[in-house]
Amino acid sequence: MSDVVDDLKAEVRAARKATNARKIHAARVKTLLIRLRLEKPELTLPEIEDLIGRFYDRATISRITAAAIKESANES
Repeated sequence: MSDVVDDLKAEVRAARKATNARKIHAARVKTLLIRLRLEKPELTLPEIEDLIGRFYDRATISRITAAAIKESANES
């Protein structure tokens, strides 16, 4: 029984680490999407969606990046 308990606890720890790692990577993806939209405005949302393997759909990409693009346009 102890082996099962230890295995379960180990899997829970691994799952928590994986969840935290995913959150960190997703935040980095969002930052890079904003940078990409600002530096490569010629790329369309569908192209970006394909580029990232549909990690986020184009509507989500637009929501993530809209404020930065609007702010950039206001600065011009």
